[in-house]
Amino acid sequence: MYMDLLAAALVLFLSILLINNRKDRKKLFGVYSQPGKWYFIKYPVMLGLLVFRRLQYYIYGKEGFFDEKQLERRRPLSNHPLAFDAIFFHAVSQDDVYVVAGAERRQAGIINGLIYIKHPEFGLLKTPKLPDTKLNEDPEAIMSGKEWAAEGFKFTPVEPMKRWDLSYSGKMRIHGNDDKLVQVDMQAKFVSDLPWFIYETDIPAKMLAHSFAIEPWTNEYFQTLKEAHQSHYEQQGFLEGTLKVDGKEVPLKLDAFRDHSFGEKRDWSLMHRYIFHMFYLKNQTRIVLGVISQPCSSSHMQMGYVVHANGKIDTIDTCDLFLWQHGEGGRPSDDLCFTFVAADHIYECKVKYDSTVAHFVGENTLVKMYERFLTCEVNGIKGKGISEWNYSNTNGKFNLNQYHC
Repeated sequence: MYMDLLAAALVLFLSILLINNRKDRKKLFGVYSQPGKWYFIKYPVMLGLLVFRRLQYYIYGKEGFFDEKQLERRRPLSNHPLAFDAIFFHAVSQDDVYVVAGAERRQAGIINGLIYIKHPEFGLLKTPKLPDTKLNEDPEAIMSGKEWAAEGFKFTPVEPMKRWDLSYSGKMRIHGNDDKLVQVDMQAKFVSDLPWFIYETDIPAKMLAHSFAIEPWTNEYFQTLKEAHQSHYEQQGFLEGTLKVDGKEVPLKLDAFRDHSFGEKRDWSLMHRYIFHMFYLKNQTRIVLGVISQPCSSSHMQMGYVVHANGKIDTIDTCDLFLWQHGEGGRPSDDLCFTFVAADHIYECKVKYDSTVAHFVGENTLVKMYERFLTCEVNGIKGKGISEWNYSNTNGKFNLNQYHC
């Protein structure tokens, strides 16, 4: 028996020694980590830790774990200079009407804000300071502490997870003819009875475990992982209202999406890049899929879900959309094909980007965002959508003409 134990210990020692002497795979483009020699141990360890942290959520469910009223309200900013509280809206129709609107609250009364409206009758309209997004928050909004508002727009939560009001009144530029200003008035409401999706507990633990297990583990890494934590949730719904441009009024009735993010800090300088897609198919299926590279925490993380017409949500388990294969040099691809798996069902996606606009985020120096209006086909079902491609500012100066819209 003792000889057997000794032999087993010797085999284990030699195995560890052999594995330890192997070289880890190099990062792709010096950024994207690949599974290393200890991945087979790191993955189950990380998976166990994530499942343990979620036990309370698994027991009590979303409603017992989160307070919807607290999630939906305007969050107080922490004392950190990079504290943030951000909301974002997308809305799409199958006849090429699009609305993109966002507001990221920062310290000192600053909001990184924007609105794009694309309509066949009016072209692509954008708020007048774009591509700059640094705006001054409305003093009344600061005093009330109930809404996100700056320089003509106002986004107001009305009923938690049920309704938000959106409005804009002011001048907007016509993309491609920036010298021309038009008067725009939009009054709309986002309404929903669909379930909401919160990333910190609804993303499959195995996807997060993989993303963290491929990274080199150090004390500094885990400290950074803790500091980089943000809360982020999303909900699908509908945008209804009216749009008036130079006195001509048209109705809005669009499929829509919104999100809300907040945390101790958001440091855009840590983000290498990301690609997010929001698809709205003609059969009422909605798909959200994102791939993110923030090397300090995860150099390649995949996440997303499918919302069926009946409201059922299937989380995405695997995806073959890899950032390093698409636009790594800084110019987004003109089209894209990829597959993903959700609930053991394979989805084949084809994407054609019909038009693209660019703007800045992070004091207008740290990040360049491409908002992309698209046509898609998923398993033969056609649809429309919006995609956002994010690039870090690696050379200290953006070139807006790098991609011709």
